[in-house]
Amino acid sequence: MSTSLKFLPIAPDRLHFMRRWRELALRALLAVCLWGPLGLAGAVDLNTADVQQLQQIKGIGPRTAELILEERQRGGPFDSLQDLADRVKGIGAKKIITMEQSGLKVEPAKAQTKAASSTADADIRRKP
Repeated sequence: MSTSLKFLPIAPDRLHFMRRWRELALRALLAVCLWGPLGLAGAVDLNTADVQQLQQIKGIGPRTAELILEERQRGGPFDSLQDLADRVKGIGAKKIITMEQSGLKVEPAKAQTKAASSTADADIRRKP
């Protein structure tokens, strides 16, 4: 009794479909492997982030995250990353560049809201 492997004949159109499917599956897997970590990191808004979210940013440890939250609570939302550097001790130009590259951002709407609320407060103070 001979034990030989018999291959089932596969139609050429089915073979092409199988090769194409395999190619697409490998490309999708490669894309997930390469872009997955970047997609999970995402951007962190300086004016809404909590301590854990801030600590995900390169250059921000537990102490810096606490300082940022204390200053945000004391002085209101940050207008820009430069405003962050001006208000929080220990954050300079190099650290801001690193944090920005790691996904830290300041939402423009938050800065406009702060300016609008300051203007509204000033108007209320002027009126008798």
